[in-house]
Amino acid sequence: MAKRVLIVDDEETLTFSLYQSFILLKNDYEVVTANSGEEAIARLDEGHFDLVITDIFMPGISGFALLDHIKERYPDTEVVVMTAYGSSEHKDEAFNKGARHYVEKPFEIKEFKKLVIDLLG
Repeated sequence: MAKRVLIVDDEETLTFSLYQSFILLKNDYEVVTANSGEEAIARLDEGHFDLVITDIFMPGISGFALLDHIKERYPDTEVVVMTAYGSSEHKDEAFNKGARHYVEKPFEIKEFKKLVIDLLG
């Protein structure tokens, strides 16, 4: 059964780039994108995801609020938090809220893909 991954970021170029990099793997991944926290919640309500990759700072529902929602309603879903505005406080908050990994932008897509593949097993 395909592993389902939801990528959430208000930067459409980033969600598209990550989407492209994962579908090119030709592994058993179904990749869905959302460009807001609100859109992500709608996608989550449509079906199970094994992993959500989310930016922290987005208009409307933030990545931290999305992380809270996921851990409350879908506790088995893994979450990777990414941000261009990294700090030790944000990192601590992400882990305290249940994130599995914290990644600062910019990052190497190749290394990020390896992280996700390892995480999904």
